[in-house]
Amino acid sequence: MLHHHARTLLVTAVTAVTAVTAVTAGLLASPALAATGDEQRGLEEVKQFTLTHNAQLIDQASELLDAVETYADVIAAHDGDYAAAWQAEGKTLAATVQEIRAVWLDTSNEYETIEGIVAGIPETAKYDLILDAGNPGSADEEVAEYDLTLPDGSVLERPGNLFHGITEPMFWGTDPEHVMLEADLDGNGTITRGEVLFDANLALGATQAIVHWSQELEKDMSAWVPNRDDAFTAVVTMTPTVGDYFGEWKESQFIDGEIGAFVAQSRLVDVQGIMGGCRKMYFEAISPVVAESDAALDTSIRHGFEELLGLVEETYQRERAGERFTAEEADALGNDAQDIADRIVAMVLQAAAKNDVTIRG
Repeated sequence: MLHHHARTLLVTAVTAVTAVTAVTAGLLASPALAATGDEQRGLEEVKQFTLTHNAQLIDQASELLDAVETYADVIAAHDGDYAAAWQAEGKTLAATVQEIRAVWLDTSNEYETIEGIVAGIPETAKYDLILDAGNPGSADEEVAEYDLTLPDGSVLERPGNLFHGITEPMFWGTDPEHVMLEADLDGNGTITRGEVLFDANLALGATQAIVHWSQELEKDMSAWVPNRDDAFTAVVTMTPTVGDYFGEWKESQFIDGEIGAFVAQSRLVDVQGIMGGCRKMYFEAISPVVAESDAALDTSIRHGFEELLGLVEETYQRERAGERFTAEEADALGNDAQDIADRIVAMVLQAAAKNDVTIRG
């Protein structure tokens, strides 16, 4: 969820490139160059890809809101008495909770598909903090700059990101503060971890916010004018976050068994989406530029992305097949992924210096 490590790496890498490329300082002050030909088509393809998935995100978020409204209506029909609601309409509530979880996964995965692009473009990066990656206001950095107004009129100031910070731990029952009732959702006679009814007020307010901010993202993405500087910036900002995501995977229940964030599915699914977005930005929008000035460098960068995505995919398939990784193995895999990502970024920065690119902070 944190991109601080990646930004630190980026600053270090930019400094190194500046030191060895005498003209870079002047280039960093130059305006973005107009794209032509294959580059322009690639930039437009990236924008259209993002808008297509953004529209699907809005559709999924609206479907999620419908399910949460059904849940909240049942609770409201019993005057907010969760025990009474469960007693009277337990089957409906159990089915609705399962629907909410399934649609939440579809909604979150739509965002993950475009996160590597959205979070890397300065004009849209704030939405990544709000929807998926930002910290609550108590943190020192990467704070999601919004307040959440709930249906009962209460306002949560800077509550953290909506997907992994609020709704995922609530819907899967790993946020004790918002567990309203333990309930045998699967009807097997035993209540196990995560079988709960959650706070309908927070669920409704947070889901309404997901719809709202997804729509706001669509407005700003539609207004975004694709350009070379932003394309390079997105890739060098987001690619090195892969190590952070592997760290989150290591700390999740899929490795150490501890409950917290990232309980709905393996964090590796998210990594595939995020790094896939970085790969798409490079292959579609940047590769035409680099290939023209240095074909060998372009081939090396492309190979790096294939190696990185291959590592993530292989690890995920091993996990799906039932392999349980130790924390040490997760660290080693994360280090391997980070090494590949760092090599990619170094090469992309080299290409940026050759092609009059400003890396935006």
